[in-house]
Amino acid sequence: VSVGRPALLWIALLLFSLYIFCTPFIWKSIISLNPPWNRIFIGENVKLTCNVDKSLEVNTTKWFHNGTILPETTSSLNIVNASIQDSGEYLCQNKKRNLSKPVYLEVFSDWLLLQVPTETMTEGKPFLIRCHSWKNWNTYKVIYYKDGEAIKYWYENHNLSVPKATLKNSGTYHCEGFIEKLRRISDPLNITVQATVAQQIDNFWVQFFIPLLVGMMFTVDTGLFIVTQQEFKLFLKIKRTRKGNKLQHPKPK
Repeated sequence: VSVGRPALLWIALLLFSLYIFCTPFIWKSIISLNPPWNRIFIGENVKLTCNVDKSLEVNTTKWFHNGTILPETTSSLNIVNASIQDSGEYLCQNKKRNLSKPVYLEVFSDWLLLQVPTETMTEGKPFLIRCHSWKNWNTYKVIYYKDGEAIKYWYENHNLSVPKATLKNSGTYHCEGFIEKLRRISDPLNITVQATVAQQIDNFWVQFFIPLLVGMMFTVDTGLFIVTQQEFKLFLKIKRTRKGNKLQHPKPK
């Protein structure tokens, strides 16, 4: 019994470790957008695809918008002539995968709109920032701003390219430009650059395995204490038994 208890603790600890380590790698459905912008104007079109699956068979995909299941059952969801009502949270689930992470679509009525593929970037990866005009009207004297400071100027409208994202690229961006001789300014957009996957894994190892190591040491100490306690009790029992035998069978004088 003394050996069984620590063994059970080890098994439970191992199963818990495997669960924690494997949970992030469970296959999930993934939503991609074409065009890749999740901020669009009223009247524009966007296509949401679940897992980039070429198969468009019916009854293979579930789509959810703001918690309500949609009638579409193919792997693609087309939003045509978008309206404000199309804004919100989208999720999908392919029959062979788990529910996707949410994708948030925002539909605007404005003159200028700052667009990015996603507001959360990965360090080291390239990304584009687009100063998009209503109905693609000609926009000139375009200025991009970060945290209130101008960082790029073009007489003609161009995308702002970041070839390699760093943590310093995180901030609040907006753009301005002239449309039909009138100065227009976009709403601000917060962009966050996260650490690389390698750094996240390093953080995971530090945050997970230090407590795990402490738990393992506690388990070993507990197991050793139990074993030592049982062995000590057994030693006392044997000693008492020998003492009793000596009293029952005294040596001859």
